[in-house]
Amino acid sequence: MTGRRTTLGDLAAGLGLSTNTVSRALAGKDGVSDRTRSLVLDEARRTGYLPVPESGQPGRPEPRSRTVAVTIPSATHTFSAELIGAIEAGARSAGYSLDIFTTEESEREEQQIARRIVDSDLAGAIVIPVQGRPEPWADVLAAGVPLVVASREVPELPCDFVTADNVAGSYAAVRHLLAQGCRRIVQFEEDLAISTIGNRREGYARAMAEVPDAAGETILVPTRRFETAEPRWRATEAHRACLTLLDRQQPFDAIVAGDDHFALGALAALTERGLRVPDQVRLVGYGDHAYSPWLNPALTSVRIPTRLIGELAVSLLLKRIGGDAGAPVRRQLKPELIIRRSSVAAG
Repeated sequence: MTGRRTTLGDLAAGLGLSTNTVSRALAGKDGVSDRTRSLVLDEARRTGYLPVPESGQPGRPEPRSRTVAVTIPSATHTFSAELIGAIEAGARSAGYSLDIFTTEESEREEQQIARRIVDSDLAGAIVIPVQGRPEPWADVLAAGVPLVVASREVPELPCDFVTADNVAGSYAAVRHLLAQGCRRIVQFEEDLAISTIGNRREGYARAMAEVPDAAGETILVPTRRFETAEPRWRATEAHRACLTLLDRQQPFDAIVAGDDHFALGALAALTERGLRVPDQVRLVGYGDHAYSPWLNPALTSVRIPTRLIGELAVSLLLKRIGGDAGAPVRRQLKPELIIRRSSVAAG
């Protein structure tokens, strides 16, 4: 073929089907009728989308490369940095190197990265998706490139997925505050539509619903963390949001933050207004960053098993590169609540 390469969206539009149906048909997954699967495969061959064998599994020549692609939202995020470290160690021990790409939460950038992966000779990819449209990564899968999704789930993608159980992590944090006697708990979360944030909000709501006299709200904090490559992060925005909350003079006795950076900003705001943590307001963060034990008071936080996520992602990818064609694996690893002074009154 010459000119623009046919995409998954082109196939779906030409057949009058959803991209999810086309993706599942190409990957040989269930939920697609034999007739529909046959139509999709025939159209894929006709348009030269990719050479698809009769089994329904996309074909791809054995890669010559010993390089794995890794895509992350931001190079300045603590989780991303730790994840890359774990992935690099696991890949290196197996004789692979990494090509690292940063999306900065841009769907357009993500599409370009996915196209580069398809057009290159990379052995496979581990990605934290932007969570816009699934097509870029569906195209990577359809091209026969082994793919593992980490942290953020895209249900339409029939591939391996590994993450922390953020519902459980957030639930544990709120239950801890409730057990400490807190009943007016405010949640600070980033104003970003990704599954990890949605899961933490779900955990918060679930725990609060279990205690009849508990009340609170979720404050979505607008951030600018992806406007530049600088490590600007979110303490400033959380500080501003907490001051606004205090100006409303609406009683609350605890804050549970979706990130330790948020907790850091909230702690500064509370201190400025003369409120003592934990005596007057209890505080819990998320991520258990390296500085958290050194704050005053030391910050209670939910520790994410980041290294284990990276190690498992590499293990799953290496199996796929080695030819494992089993059903997609979905793993959620349980976080750990690390209790420190910020959430426990002096006894």
